[in-house]
Amino acid sequence: MRRILTNFCLKRVVFYFLFTLFFFGNKDVLTAQSISGRVFDANTRKPLPFANVFISNTTIGSTTDIHGNYIISGSTPQNFELAASFVGYYTKSTRIDIIDSIHINVDFELSPKVNQLDEVELKARRDKKWERNLKRFEKVFLALPDDPFLKETKILNPWVLNFEQLKEGGRKYFLANAQEPILIENNSLGYQIEYHLQQFIEWRRGLHYSGLVKFQEMEGKRDIEEVRNSTFRGSLRYFIQLLIQNKIDTLEFEIYKVNPNLSASQRTNNFGYELGKSIKRIGRDSLYICELTENRIRIELPYRIEVHNLQMPWLSDYYEHINNSIFWLEAPRGFFIVDESGVLLDPRQLVRSGSVGRERMARFLPHDFEPSEDFGALVAAFDSTLVEKFKWNSLRERPHLSLNKAFYAPGEAIWFSSQMLYQNPMKADSLSKVLYVDLYGKDFDLVRTEKFEIKNGHVSGVLEVPDNLTAGDYVLRAYTNWSRNFGEDGFFYLPVPVLPSDRLAVAPSIEDWVDPEGEIELSIDAKFTSNEWNTRAELSVNIHEPDLDIRGGRINISILDADLNPAIGLNAPIAKSLDWLMESELGILFESPKYPIEFGISVKGYFSDRPKRPLSVPITIVKGELEDYGVVNSDSSGYFWATGLSFTDSAMISIAALNKRRKAIGNVRLVPNSIPEVRHFFPKLDYQTKLNPITDLRYRYADLMEGDYFELDEFTITNTEILNSASDNYGYGNPDRVIGQDQLELWPDLTLDRIISMNMPGGGMGRYNWGTETGSPLLIVDGARFFESPESGETVMEYLATILVSEVESIKVYTFSAPVFGMQGYAGVILVETKKGARGLDGSLVFDDSQFQKFTIRGFANVPEFPDFKKQDGVIYRQSAVYWNPQLEWDKDNTSIPISFEMSSQTKRLLIKVEGISYDNDPISKIFYMDVKN
Repeated sequence: MRRILTNFCLKRVVFYFLFTLFFFGNKDVLTAQSISGRVFDANTRKPLPFANVFISNTTIGSTTDIHGNYIISGSTPQNFELAASFVGYYTKSTRIDIIDSIHINVDFELSPKVNQLDEVELKARRDKKWERNLKRFEKVFLALPDDPFLKETKILNPWVLNFEQLKEGGRKYFLANAQEPILIENNSLGYQIEYHLQQFIEWRRGLHYSGLVKFQEMEGKRDIEEVRNSTFRGSLRYFIQLLIQNKIDTLEFEIYKVNPNLSASQRTNNFGYELGKSIKRIGRDSLYICELTENRIRIELPYRIEVHNLQMPWLSDYYEHINNSIFWLEAPRGFFIVDESGVLLDPRQLVRSGSVGRERMARFLPHDFEPSEDFGALVAAFDSTLVEKFKWNSLRERPHLSLNKAFYAPGEAIWFSSQMLYQNPMKADSLSKVLYVDLYGKDFDLVRTEKFEIKNGHVSGVLEVPDNLTAGDYVLRAYTNWSRNFGEDGFFYLPVPVLPSDRLAVAPSIEDWVDPEGEIELSIDAKFTSNEWNTRAELSVNIHEPDLDIRGGRINISILDADLNPAIGLNAPIAKSLDWLMESELGILFESPKYPIEFGISVKGYFSDRPKRPLSVPITIVKGELEDYGVVNSDSSGYFWATGLSFTDSAMISIAALNKRRKAIGNVRLVPNSIPEVRHFFPKLDYQTKLNPITDLRYRYADLMEGDYFELDEFTITNTEILNSASDNYGYGNPDRVIGQDQLELWPDLTLDRIISMNMPGGGMGRYNWGTETGSPLLIVDGARFFESPESGETVMEYLATILVSEVESIKVYTFSAPVFGMQGYAGVILVETKKGARGLDGSLVFDDSQFQKFTIRGFANVPEFPDFKKQDGVIYRQSAVYWNPQLEWDKDNTSIPISFEMSSQTKRLLIKVEGISYDNDPISKIFYMDVKN
């Protein structure tokens, strides 16, 4: 028994990956053998000619003759899985452990498959949801999106795959199965792969898949030896092989044991500081390795280990200034078993993460692969340009607009709901909070533009159709400032006919609008009560999900007078917009974004001063009487930009560049936001018109803004007044990260600036502004805001450097949740509570605006509620739009949503349009027609 050291490390934000395929053979453990036998039908006992018999995970195999006989001769592994497959039959395998035999006989009885789907049925399964699931499957099964091998690896027969989602024991799973072997072409490594999928399961914390794999050399592939060698050298198999052969070179690998008494939240990104505390370097003789019978080796692994591959360059976001491959290993049972070539016999015995957790089919080498004696230089495991391209592609966003009607008259209000779509939903919290909606005409003339606040990926809005607008075809365009970086890909267009009030639009059909693929079913129960003037409707919208694990979702509902709205199906449903998630990635042309992310209303302009004076100065921006403020730096040309303000209509903004005596210097001028050029106009929609029996439009947009038919649902301006209760974080909600006493006690002699940088990704605040200069974070100490001093030039981090950890009770950091602080929270927020208020700041600062220039800035559009006609006295006049709700949510405890309203007794038939999306990205598009009956 040999004693070898191992160790493990817990990584913050690590996904654990379990796999059943492991790699590559070694010529020292291949044994000359002869394997033969027959393959025949299990029912008829007839031989199966031309069946495939192969050793799984190798290039070794044979084909049966016309009598069903096969023979495999030559060098084979000592422990392997022998499999037989035939079209229309279930693949079968058996485990072989060779000890002394030089000839083995193995027969296979294959059972025919029943209830096979025919070609028509297979095609019918390829709906939009299936395609989205396929894209998800490929990113897990083949390679991660930033792996350069992904573009060289493809599934040739994806139609054999089926997907489903289920919940068991409180955990949600994504499953895949294949009716036939998955055929894979890997041009990076030069293999054709036949994968007989046995199991595929993904859940929130990781994934596991297994199967029988047949490798075949691709013809005509040259110059791949270096790529194969490099892939092998970066593999887990290579590390294990060196470990059991006692060849670990400390110049190539370093192994560390993780302190099991420290959690991930107690780790920092400072490698030098963590060494000896959370991780401890260990030697090879710290682990027990036991040679078992049948060429098997047991490795004791009682802890997680952290392994640094010093020869493999990698972009690391775990430690500062560490740019080599790092991975983590953990054995749930305290050990794992391999053969003498380092092949893991049961991959479930080992959990891996980090660089070896990224390995997928695109990087699998067969077990009989023999690397060159001289590995030579390593080929980079990643492509930095591809990593950069993937980063920008994963940050794409685009809105989808749903309207309450299909056409409008001059003077009407366009009620809309907007659902933001994200290429990577995990990044949604760090993306735009401002949506622009424009209305323009066929000559590209801009009719109206407004800004709306994005809350939790959703917008509820209203846009006026001017009274004097000429009837014709118009277009709504929606986008964010950030989405402009991606050209037309970031814009959403929606044609909107504007007709004279005496005409109605008639659509030829609504069949194309209703989504046939939706798995979520809807039903509506209704009760109507009438008097001689009006009718009261009480409806229940019922959600029926096939999955018992109902996560819920969000829908909008529009109820119209069906006789006044014969063209509801003109615009495409949300299922069409979801196709965008499956489109090819863009060829990103910029190194950094031109248009920054907006976290609120933005202000931009130029600072100018006397000749030869620097133009790069701090610019102070204040809203109102210090309700919100921010300090940003202008660049060398004097340009400055700030974002994060939150208000509706208009607000007074004070701006100045202040010197050390708090006197204004130079001059500030603002520049308006540029409106992107219109480059696309939809052709005229396919509709006809007919006479409108109701020509009196009583509820125009102007009436809504001036009348008393509704109560304004105003955007709430964040209250930035510092409250008096530290226990509820002064009213600011939960932080993204808390550094409490249990962590602070470990570093009593350090200063706060160091503690904060050690506990944040990359040493920064973790506020992902994607290339935008953020300035200093907002600092609140014992309930009072810290203001950077122009006299001393003391910054937030410099002030934090004066505070010792021993003085502090807790540190709370706001990053993704920082927008609640307005513009001042753009660069993040640090909330410090000292012991007994020892570091309390002066929170009584009075804002003196005498030195500031004043500007009136346009904010978010004011969005009223849809009019509640029951609040009127007397008769309700007949209207085209009866009811509108842009945001109805459901979950497992709320699958029946009640709504009620009153309408004209002249309305005899309703058209109910429901559109939305579940939290699992299942689109919902449904139209109901309902007669109004007592």
